[in-house]
Amino acid sequence: MSSKNLRLNFAPVGLRGDTEIHVGFRPFEVDTLASLRKEYGETHVFRTHREDDTIIDIPVAQGAEPLSDKTMEVDLKETHWYWAALLNAALVRAFSGKREIARDYPVEVLGSAQRNLIGHEKLPNWVQKRSLLQFTPRTIFGSDGKPQFGLLCDARVRNLLLATCDELIDAGISVIGKYVIVDHPPDDPRLTPRPQTVGRVASISDGQLLLEDHREGFESVDTSRARLSASKVDFDWCVRSLLGNDAERVLNDAKLAASQLHSGPGRLKTIEETLGFLRDQALEAVPGVEFEMSELLDSKSPVFPAQELIQKPSLVFDPSGTRTDNWNERGIKANGPYDQRTFTPKKLNIAVICQARYEGQVETFVAKFLEGMPDVKTGRRGREQARYGDGFLRRFQLEKANVQTFTSKSATLDGYEQACSAALAHSADTGIQWDLALVQVEEDFKALPGHQNPYFGTKAALLKNHVAVQSFRLETMNQPASGLVFTMNQMSLACYAKLGGRPWLLGAEQTVGHELVIGVGSHVATTSRIGGGSRQVGITTVFSSDGGYHLSERTNVVPFSEYASALTETLKRTITRIRDQDNWKNTDRVRLIFHMFKPAKDVEAEAIKAAVEGLELDNVTYAFVHIAPTNPFVLFDMDQKGEPPWSQQKKGVLGPSRGMHLKLGDHESLVVFAGASELKQATDGMPRACLLKLHRNSTFRDMTYLARQAFDFTAHSWRIMSPEPFPITIKYSDLIAERLTGLKQIKSWDDDAVKFRDIGRTLWFL
Repeated sequence: MSSKNLRLNFAPVGLRGDTEIHVGFRPFEVDTLASLRKEYGETHVFRTHREDDTIIDIPVAQGAEPLSDKTMEVDLKETHWYWAALLNAALVRAFSGKREIARDYPVEVLGSAQRNLIGHEKLPNWVQKRSLLQFTPRTIFGSDGKPQFGLLCDARVRNLLLATCDELIDAGISVIGKYVIVDHPPDDPRLTPRPQTVGRVASISDGQLLLEDHREGFESVDTSRARLSASKVDFDWCVRSLLGNDAERVLNDAKLAASQLHSGPGRLKTIEETLGFLRDQALEAVPGVEFEMSELLDSKSPVFPAQELIQKPSLVFDPSGTRTDNWNERGIKANGPYDQRTFTPKKLNIAVICQARYEGQVETFVAKFLEGMPDVKTGRRGREQARYGDGFLRRFQLEKANVQTFTSKSATLDGYEQACSAALAHSADTGIQWDLALVQVEEDFKALPGHQNPYFGTKAALLKNHVAVQSFRLETMNQPASGLVFTMNQMSLACYAKLGGRPWLLGAEQTVGHELVIGVGSHVATTSRIGGGSRQVGITTVFSSDGGYHLSERTNVVPFSEYASALTETLKRTITRIRDQDNWKNTDRVRLIFHMFKPAKDVEAEAIKAAVEGLELDNVTYAFVHIAPTNPFVLFDMDQKGEPPWSQQKKGVLGPSRGMHLKLGDHESLVVFAGASELKQATDGMPRACLLKLHRNSTFRDMTYLARQAFDFTAHSWRIMSPEPFPITIKYSDLIAERLTGLKQIKSWDDDAVKFRDIGRTLWFL
């Protein structure tokens, strides 16, 4: 199944004119290439030719000649690998003097300052929220298998704070405690200055910012030279400092204006107007040879990529495989969890940790969680249903629980730790082993540093004593009942998984003897924005192809340079354990699919392959798939009128449907993991497709199979009932990384709790 009216932000590009030209070539040297680009960047395009290790220089200005003594004649129609660099150079020439060019690869161009998306009579003109156009030359493959070169165009929003720090100080805005940037002259004078974060302001003295956590050589900087970064936090803080009580209204209006640009119709209009401008510019590849730019590619074109709508995976709710459903909530209500016959204990011991001043409210909340909210129905009139009528105990086939409450005298780490100690002491005195702790926290805890945060302190105290922990916010308890039932749904699912339960598995066809899907994530454990003291934390999550979660593992906290070797050792231990557990034979066919948080380098891919091959498995194939949520592709569904159909405020207009898959080539696919229906509100813009990129060292190369499998893993989250916007192989890895980083800031935390003990085999991090 596919859509008949898709459109991609890709304009096919061809050449016209006499395409036979002379170019120069010389031996490749890094310094030589940099020097040539700096001196001759306006008149020549430079391209490295890796096959013979040379630098090619192509004259692009009228009257310019090759710079090297050695020249050769090439036909641009046949040397398509030069086209991207030539098109980039043509775009820079087209916008030079007309717009501010922020980058030259990919080319990024700021929209007009006259169309500032934020405004107020008291707001100075150095506070700007402007559109940003991005241009990326790419080659994709149509459904006929033929390559098509073209230009991807996208529209975004960029915040700008252009005042220098002395101007901020004169305006009464303190920059102490804020990171600052300095602008460096660009290599190409047609570009805007290049900003660089240099440090955090510790104090100010005699017109100098004295910096901490700074780059080398930037112990201090002139107030007239530095300015604030325009991160969302700093931008909003600056607006609030300038406008006081008017700030929230102005920021909300700016957010609404930005959402219009990010919406499907707004984004498509901007892209089409921009490409229309470029078609009028006579973009020259070289003198006498012009680029021809067509309209945006749509699904009626024979060169549009092969497409399909991936079907929702079948979820299995019993070991025999007879009870299935493609909707998790309906399936678990009708059938119970997959492991209901074997799950133990059925009678749970639950400790409730909360602040004393909220004890009554918390106990009411916990009762609703355990027993359900049958009187609360949601949905359209005539189709209302009790979304949480059964409650945690009945839904997961459990008996009445033993619940005890332990209170904290304050909203502090010490208070929560004392409550945890009381719960653990009660366990020791009575012989009761707590299976689960339900912990009331507050939204404000997120702003606390890790070593003062009751959320992480409670987890540290309980996890190392083998107690699964589920937190819930005070603000959540006070939700209207119509919203609370959805929160209860998510919370019940996560609790069962944390207890070691299996709510369901994926219905997977067995195509090989054994198939493992391995998620690899990372987290930089540092408090510095400059990079000093940074360490890379490698995380793996391992699933079988049916969605069975095997275990969690992590590398040690290591310097980035040691990341690959530490990861391979982790994988080696993991696969050895699973092989012994499942009784693999050396002759069995084994497929290992790696979902990577970043592109795998050749050295990493080879190291991982060598480690696994050291296990002496005779028949192993690999696939290294980089899953990239940030990419230049935008997919429009021209038939999507917005969701829900009956609403005045429709979300996701022109957005693609969840499950839409475009195969861009043998090594790339676009997959929509979260579509128009999955957006939360109309101002969220439009859903974006995720780019899946297969590493060239992969020995398993079925991109369609890999795309479908990655999509299946978005429907297999035991954290929330709704689909994840990202495969859980990666999502779980990120959650482990985030939780471990916070836990490591608690003095009493013991890494061995999740590394070697049984709690580490559960989904403790959800």
